Amino acid sequence: MGNGKQVRDVLFVDDLVDAYEIFMDRAPRSGGKVLNAGGGPAFTMSLLELTSILERDLGRTIPVSFADWRPADQKVYISDTRRARTELGWEPRIRPEEGVKRILEWIRAERFQQRGSSTAP
Repeated sequence: MGNGKQVRDVLFVDDLVDAYEIFMDRAPRSGGKVLNAGGGPAFTMSLLELTSILERDLGRTIPVSFADWRPADQKVYISDTRRARTELGWEPRIRPEEGVKRILEWIRAERFQQRGSSTAP
């Protein structure tokens, strides 16, 4: 895990699906250009930030351990999404913290459904 300060851009799946749909509509006019899909500079999060959000939303402490950096670890990775914005008019809308909240809500709903179905006749 390194020190937990590794930063990644975060892209919620709904935003990725939107990017694919827009690209498919405009692909014939894109001229075969490569476009990066990612959260970009405005949608970044460190592992420590993610852990903090999860702890707050779950109401409990999450055990974390740290280790030495691995040789190939990237301390920061942020996708350059400028071409997707320029060529497609696309950019992510769902902020990382909102995405985490939506995932937790989905997990809770799935657990509730599984509990309900296990007690059904």
